[in-house]
Amino acid sequence: MTKAFIPEHLLYLAKYLYSKEFSKENFDLQCIYRTVVNRAYYATYLHAREWIFDNGSYNNLDSYSDGKSGYHKAIFLALNQLKQYKAGSKFNEFKLLREKADYKLVDIVSIDDAELALKLANDIFNLLKQ
Repeated sequence: MTKAFIPEHLLYLAKYLYSKEFSKENFDLQCIYRTVVNRAYYATYLHAREWIFDNGSYNNLDSYSDGKSGYHKAIFLALNQLKQYKAGSKFNEFKLLREKADYKLVDIVSIDDAELALKLANDIFNLLKQ
């Protein structure tokens, strides 16, 4: 399949943003940290989805959840059905962090949250390489 981009490249972008020093006088650090979290998550979501399609018996996520769950929960369900329990658990944790970064605008997303997002992404990518 021809891809518009490789999910891991999106993870590289998140890592790049995290590695730069931004001054709070010139940048909204919440915007930077939230972007690191959501780009790392989306890269992981796409990577996990590809892995599921390559290793599972279905080529759509609805089949893993009988169409009763959203796509993000279906990733968790599919990983568990395919006995990737550690990856599924980490993905579920990551989903909650991403929801905080994307939807809970009154919550503070810290540099530690951005670092955790990159760790979770790396862990999941590595678990799905095995």
